[in-house]
Amino acid sequence: MKRQKRRTDKQLQRIIGIVCLSFLLGTAGGALLANLLPQGQQGQLSAFLQQALADGDEISFAAIFWKYLKYDIIIWLGGWMQLGLFFAGAAFLFRSVCVGFTSAMMMAAYGMKGVLLSATAFLPQNLLLIPCYILMMSACVYYLLSWQEEGGKRTLKREKRRKQLEYCILFGGSVLLLAAASGVERMLLLL
Repeated sequence: MKRQKRRTDKQLQRIIGIVCLSFLLGTAGGALLANLLPQGQQGQLSAFLQQALADGDEISFAAIFWKYLKYDIIIWLGGWMQLGLFFAGAAFLFRSVCVGFTSAMMMAAYGMKGVLLSATAFLPQNLLLIPCYILMMSACVYYLLSWQEEGGKRTLKREKRRKQLEYCILFGGSVLLLAAASGVERMLLLL
């Protein structure tokens, strides 16, 4: 029993490490992509960013929450089927690339002021969003792999239900984190 738990802990640590590394590489890729844009496109995107920030359109909490929830749902659904892991990984990678790209473009548009602007406009909600997405992607991979383990028929059915319930509870927790992050972003927009 203890050996099984130790094996599970090591497997979970590896999964979390790989997911974190993937997020870091996606963020670096997004920043690199922003810096590799031709000067003309970079200028157009910078002008668009400056205009969008200056307009300060009112965005509702529901719109912000939905923006983040759709990625969480895709990642969560990916844990239920093998092919879903591809879609979950794509959604996760897209979010990481967006974080890197947006931060790099803010710095390109505003220079050193962009660092401060990124830290005040994007960092607070991302302190909740990034761990939430990492948690869900790690859970997606872990539970997808654990549901394929062999065992006795009766034990397997009970264990499978328990793991499905755990996975649903984790999703519920991630939705609460997303709601908090959406609230933080909405407050920042009001300031």
